[in-house]
Amino acid sequence: MSLVLIVVGAALVSAALFNKVPRYVPGRLPAPRGSAVATARRTAVPPRVRWAPARLTEQGRALLTTVGGSALIVAFFLTLSGL
Repeated sequence: MSLVLIVVGAALVSAALFNKVPRYVPGRLPAPRGSAVATARRTAVPPRVRWAPARLTEQGRALLTTVGGSALIVAFFLTLSGL
């Protein structure tokens, strides 16, 4: 339980501090053979995760910091209690 709270709290606090969130960018398949356009070769691109701006307001950043910090504090005390 405390490990889940640590991961969630760290993700929320880091999103508030850096104002960036991960975004999934799907891959692209290669062009089929025998296509009409011979000069424009499109190669396959694997799917990846890129950082996108979160566009948080000051209130949003404060909320994420508060909730994430609270989750980290609760995880700390749960770990001390042995749960």
